[in-house]
Amino acid sequence: MKKFLIVLFSVFFLTTIWWILTPSPHVYKRIPNSNLSFETVIFRSSDPKRLADFYKNVFKAKETEKKSDWALGDPLSSVISLRTPDYQEEGPIFTILKSEKSNHGTSAANDLGYAHICFETDNVPGLIQIIQKNGGKIDSRFEDLQKVPAIYGRDPDGNIFEIHIPFPTPLNPSTIFRSLNSLIRTRLKLDPPGIDKIRFLHVNINSKDWTKTLSFYGKVFTANATGFERDYKGDFIENLTGIQGIEIKGRHLPLPGYEEGGPTFEIFTYNNFSNNGPLDKSDTGRIAVGFRVFNLRSSVNKILQEGGILLDEKGNTAILKDPEGNLILLSSQKLNSEKTNP
Repeated sequence: MKKFLIVLFSVFFLTTIWWILTPSPHVYKRIPNSNLSFETVIFRSSDPKRLADFYKNVFKAKETEKKSDWALGDPLSSVISLRTPDYQEEGPIFTILKSEKSNHGTSAANDLGYAHICFETDNVPGLIQIIQKNGGKIDSRFEDLQKVPAIYGRDPDGNIFEIHIPFPTPLNPSTIFRSLNSLIRTRLKLDPPGIDKIRFLHVNINSKDWTKTLSFYGKVFTANATGFERDYKGDFIENLTGIQGIEIKGRHLPLPGYEEGGPTFEIFTYNNFSNNGPLDKSDTGRIAVGFRVFNLRSSVNKILQEGGILLDEKGNTAILKDPEGNLILLSSQKLNSEKTNP
């Protein structure tokens, strides 16, 4: 343990010097006028206001303009749209719709489909307290939650989310310093950083074969996997998810419309899945993701060509399923340079 701390502090010291001699902290941004851009995660809730209040109070989301594109035919008056923080006030949106169904059952980290979402935070222990104060629950089973770098939890509807300390992406002095600073403060139970920059990080997709799902979305997004291949098993992942005996493999894929270090799909395969599968558009829970596209017909055709299924297409929107049955919404919009004033 002593040797580990010496190495950790040595790396931290050298990174601090490196950081001091380099520009200001990394800024995560959208790519303007992207032909394909990740826009929203869509929820259905029996109590949309309660769910919205949770994400506002815990993750600093802010109400924003409602978009009929993501309403799945529901009255716009019943929709709540929340902008997640960071990305220069252009973070992904949470679209919360009213559910007329009872909950489909208890969600689990090993559900198939959109099983969880993830945020990064500089202050995991502090955010755990805020989660619990606002009606959320913690699934992770670590002995001491005040010194762990990551946890799984649930919002008041039972939807699973993950929070963890910042990772150094993209790799530069600023992101390395931030990661080490948060890790050391957490492990040693020191005071947290003065500012907690919460940021939306990923949508998890649990798939029967992560390699096929990664290939599908890689072709649709024209993107390559990022980071290392995950191969998790043992005490840490069991304590993190709260599920005994699990083993997980998978990888991340950048979601379109953001610069390096932006949101990703986390595509996983578990050795054992729950009985819950991908949700339908009328189910309660995290039901779909939405993308803004420049050319709707071309984007639909690309998804169909790679094995997706078209469910409906009206006007400037289309509803599809990927080969695993996960719902995808597409909505077309002119690029800023081609918009005209009324």
